[in-house]
Amino acid sequence: MFIYLENLVKAEGIKEEIFLIPNPRYVKMNNSYKMKINEYTKLFTDLAEDFHYIIEQIQDTLLSFSLKERLEIIRVQNLEKLSEIKLFLDENITLFPETLYDKVITNKNYRDQGYLLISRDSKLIIEANSLQGIFYGVQTFIQLLNSSQDKLSINNIKILDFPALQIRGVSDDISRGQAPKIENLKKFIKNLSHFKINQYYLVYMQDMFRFKNYPDIGKDRGAYSKEEIEELIEFAKNRFVEIIPIFQTIGHWDNILHNPRYWKYGEFPGSNSVNIANKDIYEILDKMIGELSEVFTSEYFHIGADESFDVGKVNSKQCIEEKGLGNAYLNHYKKVYDIVKKHGYKKVVIYHDILYKYEDVLENLPKDMIIMYWKYNSKKSHPILDKIKNYDFPIIVSPSIMDFNRIFPSIDKYEQNITNLIKYGYNKGINGEITSSWGDYRNKEIRENRMYGFLFSAMVGWDPGKEINKAIFWIGLIIHFFGINDHRLIEIFSKFRLIQDKNLLHTRSSSYYNHFFAHPFNKNTSKYRKNIKIKGFKDLISDMDEVIEKCEELEKIVLKNSINIRNLSFIAKHIRFYCKKRINSLNVVDFHLKRGRSILKDKCINEIENLISDLKNLLNEYEILWLNCSKEDGFKPVEQKYLWLLKFYNEKLEELRSNKKWQDPNIPSELIYLDSSFIHQVHSTFYRKIIQIDEEVEQAYLQVIAGCFSKVSINGIYMGHVITRRTLNCVGIENNIKIFNFGEFIQKGENAILIENIDYIGGIGPINIYGIIKLRSEKIIQIKTDKTWVGSRTNENDWKNVKSFGSPPKATGGLNYPDFEKNIPSKADDSMPFLNSLVSKMSKKYFWFVKIIVRLFNRYDVIE
Repeated sequence: MFIYLENLVKAEGIKEEIFLIPNPRYVKMNNSYKMKINEYTKLFTDLAEDFHYIIEQIQDTLLSFSLKERLEIIRVQNLEKLSEIKLFLDENITLFPETLYDKVITNKNYRDQGYLLISRDSKLIIEANSLQGIFYGVQTFIQLLNSSQDKLSINNIKILDFPALQIRGVSDDISRGQAPKIENLKKFIKNLSHFKINQYYLVYMQDMFRFKNYPDIGKDRGAYSKEEIEELIEFAKNRFVEIIPIFQTIGHWDNILHNPRYWKYGEFPGSNSVNIANKDIYEILDKMIGELSEVFTSEYFHIGADESFDVGKVNSKQCIEEKGLGNAYLNHYKKVYDIVKKHGYKKVVIYHDILYKYEDVLENLPKDMIIMYWKYNSKKSHPILDKIKNYDFPIIVSPSIMDFNRIFPSIDKYEQNITNLIKYGYNKGINGEITSSWGDYRNKEIRENRMYGFLFSAMVGWDPGKEINKAIFWIGLIIHFFGINDHRLIEIFSKFRLIQDKNLLHTRSSSYYNHFFAHPFNKNTSKYRKNIKIKGFKDLISDMDEVIEKCEELEKIVLKNSINIRNLSFIAKHIRFYCKKRINSLNVVDFHLKRGRSILKDKCINEIENLISDLKNLLNEYEILWLNCSKEDGFKPVEQKYLWLLKFYNEKLEELRSNKKWQDPNIPSELIYLDSSFIHQVHSTFYRKIIQIDEEVEQAYLQVIAGCFSKVSINGIYMGHVITRRTLNCVGIENNIKIFNFGEFIQKGENAILIENIDYIGGIGPINIYGIIKLRSEKIIQIKTDKTWVGSRTNENDWKNVKSFGSPPKATGGLNYPDFEKNIPSKADDSMPFLNSLVSKMSKKYFWFVKIIVRLFNRYDVIE
């Protein structure tokens, strides 16, 4: 197969550096002259009409590079012309180093994906054994033109190229709250295919597909229809990208198992893991995978199977004890493997992190299963990968772009992770690499910023044996992604890199959002004042102003992907606001501690007014950027975090203007528990409080945070349940706190609030309750968990005093007052249930250490 251009115009050579992503395996250039494509250039090809899209890409690119007319296309049938083209090819093949060409063309990856590109004597040829190879040759051709000053000239050059790794792909998290529109997914595929990425995994499809058999799965979350996926696959096919589902088959079922209809399939209500002892789970998996097989046509199917933390804890416990955990996992994996194969998939992929721990699994798992080894660190060696390789499994490695819960991907960390892991795997004989992005905690990130790490992985994955010149890579990225070569873009990315490398925001990258959305006036102690680090923030604000100014200039001149410039500007505005927020928080604490200096008060008021204005603009722009690339589903919960912040600032303005004393913005409820006797066991605790009511009740609300799973009863009437767990998935996070309207169940006299808490994860089952009862007289009775509550293991006559970790922000982090009438729970840190999760994983004998750490945090006002 070939594409052959003739009648290029020779011109005097100019020494120009070329920037190709990825770098070809063999390239040699002569700057003695260059050749320019013009209106007389003709394009000859033997490609059938069915593959017109490859030629159209050349035509569209040349027109965008200011060629006045489309090239004349000639389908070669004339034997004389074929002979002329073959002669040109044969003459130039001899110019490669001895035996190189003969050696390369026997390589399977060359036959499947490689290409030859030669430009010489006013002619240019792209030749390959496959359509995919021709497509990749065209991408290199376009980059060569784009590297030149006039965009239509190409130097005398010889390229012989093919990938070292058969598989080079990305894994895109679409399931944690931000579901990209099909057009945005197409944009990603179009851009990534230009850099020779050939697999695109959608995470996680068990929760993001509109199953006709299970229509409530993914409802109101942006789940994709059969028609949407078919449209995406057809688009990707013409760019030689396979669309592959990652369908979790054991863990990461939190979003589904939160729904009572599916509890029977899980280890327990809201579990992360399915119950593999329940044979009915295989019927549901069979039906779901069957529906997916009608749409996803790749030979590959990814069954997930990572982080199945809850297996064996409750419903499958007896089965696991009888069979052994390794054997139980093996049986499950093989059953799922058979289901996937039954539905026509030839290549089954599975994550490594659970299976490698069990010799039974490694010895008896089908040897054609592809194990995806993921690791997100900068280490240069991976003994676990070596262990898996010893069992003769095909392996794909999966590094990350380090974007989860970050305002911007951690560039230096992902460069190290991607480079080191892929290189190590390549030396061990892996089949490919899939670089992942993750949207932990609602996927708040601007997803467009994932592109840069993905493109870096494309560079490394094509030829892992080659050292990467990062400076050259970034210049090439800017030229080919934005269409210009402008130093200002290098400066912007360098600044974002420096912020993380030098910790200029005084917080871990993954903790940025926790501090950003924290109540800005949570405390007013001198100890807390010392914890508000703002060193260098004024300089950083100035730096962000410069970045914003540069982005405004660049947005007007970039030739493509201008929305990504706006995204970079938004990141700078976000960081600038964060810095201003922290400075203002410190000033307000100073004002309260110094008790009323009017000049400082006026300064604080002015700062808050400006912050409110900035935050409104930030939220408006965030919504525009979100809706530009993603579905509306999932936006409201993230928007609410911004709205809370606006509310906090408006409340402080009124407080300052009215000369009120500082008021604690946190609810007074304490985090209570009974004792630590049942750590590492599933156990129940009953918590009780008696409320005396002497008047008619107008309204009554109760906010409940569970110690895993809580049943709420008022006067013996069951009100509902709450599931509170540490989770990365959005459904669990949105429901960790729940409000109950119980006014109609309150009576005069004694009223009993009873919480039955089941701690399925083996922590200490802590709960936090806050509520109000509004009487006809407008008197308010406050309900709060504290040491006046009692606890029991039996709900009989063994009631004991409870213990406490204190009120927010102690232990729980900040918990502002809920908006009961609008059914908006307290704003909480996404990792609020971390404490119970931590306890469940620690040895019981070290529980005293947890208490000491919490007390130290409380004493030194560390937790916001």
